[in-house]
Amino acid sequence: MTKSRILWAGLGVLVFAFLIRVYLVHDSKQAGVQGKTRTLTDMKGRTIEVTDPLKRIALLGGPTGQIAFILGVQDRLCAVTNTLKMSTLVREMYPRIADLPGPRTTSGSINIEELISSHPDIAVAGDIDGGIVLEKTRIPVAILEDSMGEGLVDIKKEIRFYAYVFNTPDRAEKYAVFLDRITGLVRERTRDIPGHLKKKVFQGYNSSHLVTLGGDTFMQEHIELAGCLNAAETVTTLGTQTGLHSGLGEVSMEQVLDWNPDILVINSGNPEDLSQDPQWEKIKAVRDKQIYFQPAGIFIFNRPTAESAVIFPLWLASTAYPERFQDLCVNCLVKEFYKEIIGFDLSEAQVRDILSGAYELKMMKGISHKG
Repeated sequence: MTKSRILWAGLGVLVFAFLIRVYLVHDSKQAGVQGKTRTLTDMKGRTIEVTDPLKRIALLGGPTGQIAFILGVQDRLCAVTNTLKMSTLVREMYPRIADLPGPRTTSGSINIEELISSHPDIAVAGDIDGGIVLEKTRIPVAILEDSMGEGLVDIKKEIRFYAYVFNTPDRAEKYAVFLDRITGLVRERTRDIPGHLKKKVFQGYNSSHLVTLGGDTFMQEHIELAGCLNAAETVTTLGTQTGLHSGLGEVSMEQVLDWNPDILVINSGNPEDLSQDPQWEKIKAVRDKQIYFQPAGIFIFNRPTAESAVIFPLWLASTAYPERFQDLCVNCLVKEFYKEIIGFDLSEAQVRDILSGAYELKMMKGISHKG
């Protein structure tokens, strides 16, 4: 072996040893829970020991960053999902989000070194992400239930679980009371609509407008609560779909034509383009100009979140049956929810952007520019 090869081999060993040492130094900071502790049981029944109180929280669940604001623990966040950092509404109302690490991009994709460097007392995540953190670090992990089939009862259960972890039970109950108030209001105004007069709704996502949420997802309950019918009720979309998020599935144009929905909810594209499409123009919702962008706030509404559970059924019901809500200021209720529950004092323009879907369009535009 030449002297140069020996030199390079030795240098390689030193670099490798240095990287291992850096990793171990970082990891050792998470090696044990120091000081006062308490024992928690997560949503999977696992028992974990954590620092008490929890001062540094890593929230790694895709749609759950909003829960930090609902429970008033946003200033304890030390790491979040990249999606929360990209939320236009969060950036407007909580500029500090830009300074937080975003180690989790998509499900199963976590920058472990960035997470470790944020020194969390706990990480809260779903099965896949939680499993990765458990395998590669010594950070205490609370694993939560994260199914696209979660209904309103499950949302309250999840909020109460987070409140149990962060020791903020009063905030969880405040949310639960508000949710019950809004769902009760919507149910009272829509429950007597005869079946033959209920509006049929199709959620037509992505550029094709053929990706939807089936009757086995949370959206079924949201649509029924609003006094409407889910066009895709008989479709099963839970589980893994190639190229799509769990809970979303693609249907054919022929199916949509057969359903002939009264209302079409989209999250991309242009309604005018549909009215000029030879196939889409045959559908009642397109002919009657009943095409709406899906509302979106902190997070998109085609996921089961605490935010969408309150707002989506209210928005859909008042959109489908405006005569039943003409004495009610829906925008005022939305503004009240964000101020009293989430802590965001929104302007009228921001409320309109939530209900018009503008925040999702802004987020998608930001992603495309970044990519």
